[in-house]
Amino acid sequence: MRLLLILCFLVFSHLGFATSWAESTVDDPIVKGKTCNVMEPLSYGGYIYQWPSKYDQVFWPYTDAQGIWFCESSGYLSFMSDFENLSEVEIEKVKQYLSVNRLKHPSTRQMVEMLESINALRSFTPEYRNSLTRVYARWHQEFGDLDKSRKYRKAAYDQIQEFLKQDLSQDKKIEYLYLAANYSRHFDGVEKSDEYIQKFNLEVNKIDDPELSGYVKYLSQLIKDTQYIGLGGEFEPAFPEESL
Repeated sequence: MRLLLILCFLVFSHLGFATSWAESTVDDPIVKGKTCNVMEPLSYGGYIYQWPSKYDQVFWPYTDAQGIWFCESSGYLSFMSDFENLSEVEIEKVKQYLSVNRLKHPSTRQMVEMLESINALRSFTPEYRNSLTRVYARWHQEFGDLDKSRKYRKAAYDQIQEFLKQDLSQDKKIEYLYLAANYSRHFDGVEKSDEYIQKFNLEVNKIDDPELSGYVKYLSQLIKDTQYIGLGGEFEPAFPEESL
C-alpha cells in the first residue's frame, strides 16, 4: 500500500534532500517495436513527504516533470506508474486521440494538459482519479494558473465528500478527512474545516492497527497546519512569523 510506505521513509531515510534520476529506455506501448527514452528514479527519501504538495497528499515523482514519460515515436505520454498495462481498448482510444493531438516536443505544461486528456480515456478507479485530480491542481498552481488549480481542487473536494459517505478502510478514511479539512478551509471556511478536524481526531483515536501508526502520526502532525490555510489564493498555509 503506497500510503504505508510513508512510515518506512520517515523513519529510515537519512539521505540528502535531493532526488536523482538516470536515463533509461522502455518499450512504446502504442507503437510496437519502438522505444522511448525516459528517466527513472535512482534515489530519494522520506523528505519527499514533507514538500508542500503534502497538503494535497500529492507526492514526488508525480510533481516532477521527469516522472512524466514521453514517447517521441507515438506522442504517447503518462506518469511512469501508469505507463504500461494499457488494455487494447485503451490503446485504440489513445491512438485515435494522438492522431489529432500529437505533439513532438511538448513543454511541461503541454505534457500535463495532454496527460489530463489521455488519462480521461483510461480505466482508473474513482479513488485513483481523485488523486490524479489533486496532482493536476498542484501542477496548475505551479504554472501560476490559480483558477484552474482551484477548479481541480474543488472537483477533488466534492468527490472526497461523497467518498466519506461510504464504508472506507481506516487509512483511506483518515486521508480523506485530512484532505476535507484542508479543502473546506480553502472553499468553505473555518467552521466546516474544524468539523472535519474533529472527525479526523475521533477517527484516529479508533485506530489500533500497528501498521497504520506511522501514517496516523504523520497526518496528525500535518493537520496542525490546516488552521493556516486560507480561503482562495494559493493552496499553502500562511504561517504566522513566530511559527517559522
